[in-house]
Amino acid sequence: MSSNTDTCLIVWDMQRGIAPNAFNYTQILQNIRLLIEAARYARVPVIFSQHTSLPYPYISEYFKESMRRRGVDPSRSNYMGEGSPEWGFVEGITPTPDDLTIKKHTPSFFVGTYLEQILRNRGVSRMLLCGVATEAGIAGTAWHGAALGFIPIIVEDAVGGRAQETHEAALKVMRNIFTVVKTTDAIKMLKGENQ
Repeated sequence: MSSNTDTCLIVWDMQRGIAPNAFNYTQILQNIRLLIEAARYARVPVIFSQHTSLPYPYISEYFKESMRRRGVDPSRSNYMGEGSPEWGFVEGITPTPDDLTIKKHTPSFFVGTYLEQILRNRGVSRMLLCGVATEAGIAGTAWHGAALGFIPIIVEDAVGGRAQETHEAALKVMRNIFTVVKTTDAIKMLKGENQ
């Protein structure tokens, strides 16, 4: 593998309104903290996604339907709106001034953001992905990133989903297409040991 200077760590939606709903939240929270610490120590870019709901007239039909399925009336809710209690990051996951936080509105980190430009500016070709949810934003960003020529690397014990069944199904598919590693191996990559 190439050096860790071509790598970034993407921390996906570790927000109060999303991450604690993961069935394996306690495990992934610990592993994500370890990944962030290792990436910062190795001076690897740490990029946080922050899901931010749009005002009702601008929400996509997909997200309106998704909210309804979860029992939330999208026309009466500021759920995940900027500044709302659930919009903030969970305890222990705090971006520093050296990290980058990018607000986004879809299950792909590349849609409607400047992520692709940022990664190309930094010479990044490999994206280590961690966070919630495996079957939504992790998979969506991995597929989209791969289509753009980036190499997604899924940290399997640092991603989680609302239901274990869909989480495991998504990982099964991604194992056949992308590199999937454990936190310990991802940390070695960040340290430049798994070359």
